[in-house]
Amino acid sequence: MKIYFPLHLNGGNRGCEAIAKGTAMILNEPKENLIGFCNNIALDNYLGISKYISLIDAPQKKTKLLLRKAHRLICPDHQKHLLFVYKQIYDPFLKTIPSDGIVFSTGGDIFCYGNNEAIYTSADCQKRSLRTVLWGCSIGEENLTPEKLKILKNFNLIYVRESLTEEILQNHGIRQTVCYPDPAFILSPEKVSLPEYFKTKEVIGINLSRFVIYPQSIKLGMIINFIDYILKKTDMQIMFVSHVLWFDQDDRKISKYFIEMYSQTGRVHLLDADCLNYCEIRHIISKCRYFIGARTHSVISAYSTCVPSIALGYSIKSKGIAKDLGLDEQLVVDCTNDCYDTKITDAFTYLQTNEIEIKQHLETVMPEYKQRLKGVKTDINRVLNP
Repeated sequence: MKIYFPLHLNGGNRGCEAIAKGTAMILNEPKENLIGFCNNIALDNYLGISKYISLIDAPQKKTKLLLRKAHRLICPDHQKHLLFVYKQIYDPFLKTIPSDGIVFSTGGDIFCYGNNEAIYTSADCQKRSLRTVLWGCSIGEENLTPEKLKILKNFNLIYVRESLTEEILQNHGIRQTVCYPDPAFILSPEKVSLPEYFKTKEVIGINLSRFVIYPQSIKLGMIINFIDYILKKTDMQIMFVSHVLWFDQDDRKISKYFIEMYSQTGRVHLLDADCLNYCEIRHIISKCRYFIGARTHSVISAYSTCVPSIALGYSIKSKGIAKDLGLDEQLVVDCTNDCYDTKITDAFTYLQTNEIEIKQHLETVMPEYKQRLKGVKTDINRVLNP
């Protein structure tokens, strides 16, 4: 069977890289049977994604960019303009999918953000009666729209990555669900040289994203209070880990804000993630004493290597994964509500106090949790090859 991934895009989001590689390992199919839509093949070659899936180029031709800009000027309806843009971007790939092809909608939380390209690509494939799978997803009640519910009910299979999402979908009469860990849990760290600051002191890793914090936000005080606490109460080095490097979501921007703020301490650093693939970043995270992360796939790297961690949550996925791992709810900081200055610091003091127990718990549950991923292929075969 040939499986197509229209929402892969590229590994500039290391979560997309993790999903692509983890999915290939779970399916255990030759890369010729796994075809991904990619708008940066050079980067994906560098990251090693092309060893796992075949990549179809999606060049952003200047004529198409000009056409989309012109359409925006003459089309005041934002939703109609988006549909026009999606058609321009995705139709060349979607038209290559044969009638017996299987389409996987990946991206983890892609259904959490408006009626976006996930709706367009899924609807197009379902209209053509292609077999469709929503792969490794998280969806909150607040994310559901009538358009999404219609699409969700027409998937042949929905693989959710945590039980809270499964409960929500089943409450809406969507029964074709299976629940397994995120596909990234199957990946192993790849050894790479550690930065020099690991040689002198222990390191705490921090990943931030624009979804939980930006310099003008009232949430800024939470991070400042937390960094001040680390610098005053411990002798640890602080390492900011960028996990998404896309222009409009670049984690390095917010990381550099804090590095400049604390440059005089000599203890706050930025990991050069630009030259590292996902599994190499995982190796470095595995050497941290603690990890605090906003990007789900950065936290998954910490969980999977049993590093005591706090997830900076902004949606159902953080709560759901932590719940399924049996972690205390205090280890998920909701960054969407009640953002008082000591919120992260309070969670971290709990993490410090219970560090040994948390690490032992992860070491106990993680092998069985990862082992569950072996069941995904059975469910895929059952549904798609009855």
